[in-house]
Amino acid sequence: MNVASSLLIDVLSGRVDAAMVLSNDSDPHFPLAHARMHVPVATINPSTKATATDLRGARDAGTGRHWWRRLRPDDFFDHQLPNPVGKFTKPEGW
Repeated sequence: MNVASSLLIDVLSGRVDAAMVLSNDSDPHFPLAHARMHVPVATINPSTKATATDLRGARDAGTGRHWWRRLRPDDFFDHQLPNPVGKFTKPEGW
């Protein structure tokens, strides 16, 4: 709930113009719905399960321009840093 509290504080104090939440936990349903009334909110699902219904809102609710996406394994693999980066290398099998 710390993320949801921080989201509401940032939105209601005018510190952000939009927000992205990386979660598939339906607990922050109410704070996300409230945030959508003030700024566009993206919900990104990092799990293999379908996005929790409670995390979805209507694209045009409140301020509108809301979106959501479920990340696929290719999203992670296609956006890795090069190997090596300076003196750091990826572990075997990455």
